[in-house]
Amino acid sequence: MNVIAPSPLARGNLPAPSYLSIGAGNHLAYLLRQDRVGSTVVQMVSALSGEGTSSLARDLSLIAAKYSPLRVLLVDVGAPGDRQSEWFRRKLDYAPSAQHYIAGLPADIVVRQVGAGALCVSETRGSCQVSAVDWALAVQILRNEFDLLILDSPALAGSFDAVMMAPHVDQNVLVVAAEATRSAVAQNLRDRIQDVGGNIAGTILNKRRFHIPRALYRFI
Repeated sequence: MNVIAPSPLARGNLPAPSYLSIGAGNHLAYLLRQDRVGSTVVQMVSALSGEGTSSLARDLSLIAAKYSPLRVLLVDVGAPGDRQSEWFRRKLDYAPSAQHYIAGLPADIVVRQVGAGALCVSETRGSCQVSAVDWALAVQILRNEFDLLILDSPALAGSFDAVMMAPHVDQNVLVVAAEATRSAVAQNLRDRIQDVGGNIAGTILNKRRFHIPRALYRFI
């Protein structure tokens, strides 16, 4: 697959991020890629479902694809359903012919362009359940095609895929819902990833609420 960097106009046609600010997304992408040569593979995962991992992964992908020259792929790991792909189908129309053929990629995993092609997203064929072993193989192949791969992986409570993928990515970013996820639960996720040799870049405290006016926090 010969990937050509899309034009600024093509990048501008992507949907706007919904939750992550452009400034925060650009800063996060920079931190995750700094001092690295070649592609960067980032896995975003939470301990429990509903903590906002998918929204953050999608927004980070959109921001990196729209505001940088990076070739970006959003990888929807886990059970069939293609949540990320369906979200883009509701926002943009992209034809089945936009599928990329990538040699060596497991047959059940396909890659499609989003919109004009500034961003790509993975899909699984039909109702296939892709194993973590196949996802690990796919990531090693896809890192040769893209500058930044962002994995939206299922929560630990429902699947062990993220832990199995952890040592095969460059950075693991933990997503924790503020005032909802118990510290012991978040620590268990951290320990599971470290036990298999996964590198943890940091933790995003998501869904934080400000109980006093935001402007007053600088005086605390």
